[in-house]
Amino acid sequence: MLKIIIILMFILMKGFEFTVERVNHICQGKELPENVKDVYDADEYDKWRNYENDSEKFSIISELVSKAFSLILLVTNAYAWMFRMLPGFNEYIQSLIVILALSVMTTIISVPFKYYDTFVIEEKYGMNKTTRTTFWLDVLKEFIISIIIVFLFTAIVMFLFDTFGNTAIILATVVMLVISLVLALIIIPLMWIFNKFTPLEDGELKDKLIGLCEKYGLKVKKIVVKDASRRTTKSNAFCTGLGKFKTISLDDNFVNNFEDDEIVAVFAHEFAHARYKHIIKSLPFSLFRTLITFAVLGLLLNYSGLCTAFGFDGVNYFFALQLLSIISWTLTKLLDIVSNYISRKHEYQADAFAAKEGYGDKLIAALKRLSKEALSDINPHPVKVVLDYSHPTLSQRITAIEGK
Repeated sequence: MLKIIIILMFILMKGFEFTVERVNHICQGKELPENVKDVYDADEYDKWRNYENDSEKFSIISELVSKAFSLILLVTNAYAWMFRMLPGFNEYIQSLIVILALSVMTTIISVPFKYYDTFVIEEKYGMNKTTRTTFWLDVLKEFIISIIIVFLFTAIVMFLFDTFGNTAIILATVVMLVISLVLALIIIPLMWIFNKFTPLEDGELKDKLIGLCEKYGLKVKKIVVKDASRRTTKSNAFCTGLGKFKTISLDDNFVNNFEDDEIVAVFAHEFAHARYKHIIKSLPFSLFRTLITFAVLGLLLNYSGLCTAFGFDGVNYFFALQLLSIISWTLTKLLDIVSNYISRKHEYQADAFAAKEGYGDKLIAALKRLSKEALSDINPHPVKVVLDYSHPTLSQRITAIEGK
C-alpha cells in the first residue's frame, strides 16, 4: 500500500508540473502588456510562438520518456535489485556503482533529446552555435561531474547520519552552507571546465565597470570575457566573489553586440546584488530550507518501511534520497514560492540601483534585446511566475524601473 501511495504521489507531482506548463502555454495567446509590445515585431512574434510550440511539444515528449523511465525503476523495485547484484561491497561502493549505472542509462535516454534540441530546434531558430565536437565534450564533462556530485552528496549524507544519527540534520545543513560558500569563491575556475575566459581589453567599457565598483568601495579582482558564442547567441553577465574583491564576467556575445552603456546597465544590476549583499540576506531562508530538507530526510531514514516497500531489506541512503524529492514535493513547492518571492524582490532592488545610477533607459533597452535574442516568454501566466520565476516578468521590471 505504501508503495502505491508513493507512486501515486510521483504521478501527481508530474501531473501538476504538466498542468502548470499547459496553463502557461494557453496564456501565450493573450495580448501582450503595452510596455513590451515592441520587443517582437509581427514576424518575430510569430517566430517566438513557433519556437514555443516546437519547444513545448519536444519538452512533453522528452519529459514523458524521462518520467516513464523513473516510474519503471520505482514500480519494478529496480533500485533494490541493483544493490542486491553487488554483494560483498560496502554501501559506499554499491552507491557509486549504482550511480554510475543510472547515469549511463539516463545519459543514453537524454542525449538524443538534447542533441535534437540543440541541432534541430535551436538551430532552426538561429540560437545554436555549438559544434558537434563541443556538444559531445560537454556531454562527457557533464556525465563525469554529475557522478562526482551525486556520489559525494550521497557519501556525505551516509557518513553524517551513520556517525551522528539525527544530529546529522544540523551538521549536514552546516556542511551544505560551507560547500555553497566555497563554490561562490571558485565558480570561475569551475566554469573553466566548459568555457574559456580572457581578460577584458582596456578601454572605456572597462573603465566604467571599474569606476562603478570603486565608487562603492568594492575592489575588482579581474574582469573576464566568457566565450559563450561557442554555444549560443544568448548573452549574460555576472559578478562573483565574497567580501570586497569581485570578479566580473561578461559573455563575448554581450561585449561584441551591445552598446557600452547597455553592458554597464546590466552589470550595474548584477553589481547591486553584491552591493546589497543579497546572497547574505537570502542565507537565513536558504539555511531554513536546507534544515527542513534534511529533517524530512531524517524522518525517511528513521522509517525503514519506505525502503522495504520497494524491495530493500532495510534503510538505503541512496534510495531514500531518491524518495525525498517525491515525498517532499508539496513542501518543496511551498518553499519555492517563498524563495522566488524573495529573489524577485532582490531583482527589483537591483534594477532600481541601475536606474539610480542613471542607466534606467539603457537597462530597459538591454533587457528587451536580451529577451528578444533568447526568444523569451515575455507574457507568462501569473501562476507560472509565482511557482517558478526567480525574476519578475519583463513587463513588471520595466514598470518598476520607470516608476509607474
